[in-house]
Amino acid sequence: MFRSLIFLSLLLSLLLLTAGHSCPAGDAEGPAPGLNSKSLVSVKIGCLVLIFVGTFIGTALMHFLIEANDTFVCLGEKEYPFASMLACAGYLLTMLADSIISHVYSKYVGSQDNGDDVELQVCFIDMFL
Repeated sequence: MFRSLIFLSLLLSLLLLTAGHSCPAGDAEGPAPGLNSKSLVSVKIGCLVLIFVGTFIGTALMHFLIEANDTFVCLGEKEYPFASMLACAGYLLTMLADSIISHVYSKYVGSQDNGDDVELQVCFIDMFL
């Protein structure tokens, strides 16, 4: 089961990477951007940062939640998993912030004349990083 899950996630990652580098059919406005264009390099760096930060956060959560549960058990007489509850609340807060930023971004791009401008999207994302 674990091997098939890893294989499926790697396959999905490869499919998403190839889809991100393809040019739309019928786009004859000019030459296709090279592999060293600014937008593609920034997307690649962003993906690498997300992968490494996500791995670090996942590892930290696995190790620190166990210690936090032990600490909460020592602090009180209730055996409720407060550490897991706080982790879930933090996740929900992050998801709420992501939804708000996504909504604001869609309104910002919708108000522009050309919403397909990749450079504009990268500049908008860089404002929040």
